[in-house]
This record gives sequence, C-alpha cells and structure tokens, in this order.
Amino acid sequence: MKKEIKRSYIREILDATNENTISFAGGLPASDLFPMDEIKDATLKALGNKESLQYSKSLGIDSLREKIAGFYTNKLNFKTSKDEILITSGSQQALDIVLKTIDKEDIIVENPSYIGALLSFQVLNKQLDCFSKIDELKTKLDNSNMLYLISDFQNPSTKSYSFNERKIIAEILNKNKSFLIEDGAYNFLDFSNEYKTPISKYCSKSVHLGSFSKIVSPGLRVGWIRADKELINKLIVIKEALDLHTSTLNQMILNEYLNANDLFLHIENINSIYKKKMNFMAACFDKYIPSFKYIKPLGGMFIYGKFEVDSMELAKNALEKNIAFVPAEVFYINKKSNEARFNFTNCSYDQIEFGIKAIGKILDEKRDFSGSIW
Repeated sequence: MKKEIKRSYIREILDATNENTISFAGGLPASDLFPMDEIKDATLKALGNKESLQYSKSLGIDSLREKIAGFYTNKLNFKTSKDEILITSGSQQALDIVLKTIDKEDIIVENPSYIGALLSFQVLNKQLDCFSKIDELKTKLDNSNMLYLISDFQNPSTKSYSFNERKIIAEILNKNKSFLIEDGAYNFLDFSNEYKTPISKYCSKSVHLGSFSKIVSPGLRVGWIRADKELINKLIVIKEALDLHTSTLNQMILNEYLNANDLFLHIENINSIYKKKMNFMAACFDKYIPSFKYIKPLGGMFIYGKFEVDSMELAKNALEKNIAFVPAEVFYINKKSNEARFNFTNCSYDQIEFGIKAIGKILDEKRDFSGSIW
C-alpha cells in the first residue's frame, strides 16, 4: 500500500501565518529588491508583441535560452549552447521533469536535504538513501541510482563544495556510472560574487537546474534545465506532457528585462544587502540566544544552526507567538534533530531583531531553576 503523502511542512507554516507573523520559514527573496520599474518596462515591451500571448516553443524562446547559456559560458566556466537549455515553469518543475525522464528508482541525497526535493521524490515513490561524507558515495553510488545535491549554499545547511570536493564527487559519479541532479538555485547568491563551476561540467551523466526565482522574481516561475542535447530531446517529451511550454509572456518579460539591464549588477546589489542582513541576524543570535551554535554562511538565504533543545517543539511554541522558523527534522530522512533553518532575506532588520529576541525569551521562560531547559 502506498504511503500517504503529506504536504510540505514549510508550505503549511506559510499557510498558517498572517500579516502579524514574522516569518523566517520560507526561502523568500526580499520583495523590496525586486526590480519593479525594470520589470514594468519589460512587461510593456513584451506586450507590444502579440506573440507574447501566444503558444510558444516547448524548449523555450530562443533568445532567453541563449542568454541562460551565456550565464554558464561566461560566469560559470561551463561552455553551453542554447540547444543545451530547456526552459521550465520554475526549478521545481525542472526536477519533476528529470525524475520522470531518468528511469532510476533509488536516489542518494545529502543529509539534510531540500524539503521540496524530498517531497518530489516521495510523490514519485522513489527510494531514498543519504550521505553525510563524500567518501560514503564510493559505496552508495552505482549505475542503478542517482545523486541529488545542491552544490552552492545548500538548503538547508548552507554548505558549498570546494573545487577539490567537486572533482572528487564527479570522479566517483563517472567511475560508478551514476547520474547527477545538481540543483543550482543559489549558485549566484555568493556574497563575494565569485561563482563556482558546477560539478555537472565534469560529469558524463548529469543535469544542472537553475532558476530566476532567487535572482529576479519567484512569481514569474521561470527556471531551466542544462543538459547535453541528446538528453534535452528526451526531457522535452515529459515537458510537453506537463504543460506544453512555460508561460510565453513571462519568458518574454524576462528576456526584455535582460536586454535592457545588467542582471549581474542586480545580483551584486542583492548579495551586498543579503550579507548585511545575515550579519545582523547572526549578531542577534549572539546577543539573544548565545546557546544557538551556527557557522556564518558565505552566501545563500539562510542561517542554519543547532539549539540545545528540541527545535520542533520550540518552533511550535514560537508559532504561537507569531514567529515562524523551520525545525531541521523535516530536512532529514527519519531523523530527529535540534537544528533549525532561519531565512534572513525577507524580513526587515526590526523584524529580525524582534523575532530572534522573542525566541530567546521563550527559551528563557522554559528554563527551570536548575538551569536546564525543558
């Protein structure tokens, strides 16, 4: 009997929040950094072409695919042509397309791993195993399974793989003839603006997933798959079965935006502001919850660390006070954890301080006279 599939814990938290909730839960970019005026101009230009409201190619519009290929060639040191790009309705759909195309029932994931991917695997009834150290992959990977990982500023752990680690992972994959799904959702959110070459460049069997959600706007729901042309021709069959093509209008809006603006200047601005917010949140943890152990991330959207108490119980108590964060238990395969993930990008400085201070107060109130907690 197939197990009942539950909704994403994070989506449930977001549904439970209201206008008074301070949420560190979702991976939401800062709304005030959306390029509103530029997107308005791009939208008017797109709507000036009646084809923006028409059906379009399943692969995606050529000019946008060319620009995305340029990201790989010019920024990631990974030579790519437009024929190696498939536009998707967000990175989540990209993952679904790959999983339905590659006939592998077993998937190896990082421990912890992205909850959206874990849910996708569960929906398709995949069998999961996990790894914590790269050496474990030598015995876990073979030609019957796949590896899913986030190589830059991993969600939730914020870890990035070094150049040497990337080469080692690629060597293991190639030797064992396994397949790599590399999620690149955060690869441009590097506080130093020094972007790392994807592991996929060094793998004979791989896909790299990307998205405009974290760097322009998630509401447009435009992502992509980077793969060799032969595999793209297989992936397109599943894409056509799902929705024929990604929104023509949204693709054309992004294409016009990229024609008129330097995306990477925008990204540098995002990274500068996110770094300041991250440092501020870290300072609030040090001040109000010094027992919370974490390592400052070098990019991405989260601070990940460990409490001295049950983080799931603490999250429930915090939500009663209209403060939301994600206990790390939901990122693991059948494992309890005192770790937790906090998003620093979508809240104001005042909200960050108020929320962290409030969680610290909850912890203080739970202490008994002996100094222990719960």
